[in-house]
Amino acid sequence: MRSAGWVCKAMAALLWAACSVAPAQAQDKPDPRAAFRACDAQAFLALNIARNYLMSDRNRGLVMPQVEGSPMGRAMAEDLFDRVDRGEIQHPGQFAADTLFKCAGELKLRVGTSKEQAAVCFTRTDVAFLLHTHRIKGSPRQKAVADVSSKLTARNLYPMSLISQTAEAVFTPMEPPDLQRLMGSLAWRCINHRSSAASAPGG
Repeated sequence: MRSAGWVCKAMAALLWAACSVAPAQAQDKPDPRAAFRACDAQAFLALNIARNYLMSDRNRGLVMPQVEGSPMGRAMAEDLFDRVDRGEIQHPGQFAADTLFKCAGELKLRVGTSKEQAAVCFTRTDVAFLLHTHRIKGSPRQKAVADVSSKLTARNLYPMSLISQTAEAVFTPMEPPDLQRLMGSLAWRCINHRSSAASAPGG
């Protein structure tokens, strides 16, 4: 997969982020912001692992070297492999949403939307991922939009308005934007569309 290099770098960064706030999980009442960062990092780590695996025709060799030094990452990857084999996961967004809700439950957070809606929101980050890949490759904006819209044809998941808005964010700056931040912004705007952000009970 041509974009595997970026995914590997993102996975390494997210592994660090997820583990750096892991001590919050041991507290009876973890700090809500630290807990949110932990769950956000875990969800995007799951998204990148699943995207790398599924977009490479289930090539485990592209995933395992990147999580070799992380028990959390290895466990997540093995869980993904098993669930994909059982037909439970068809898209990276599903795995990310499951991971987010599992973490939120453990850390006593409310996500503020359904797992199904969160899966849709994570799925929509495909738009940012693919457009950003086109920009890095030097494709003109018009060609990138045409290619992405022809590849992502489910308009209930990938409306043209989303593709156009994301293309604006990707191609307007002089330099390509930070993809991890862009995907996070896209996912959480979608998740928060009907409700507030993840919060502690009663918060």
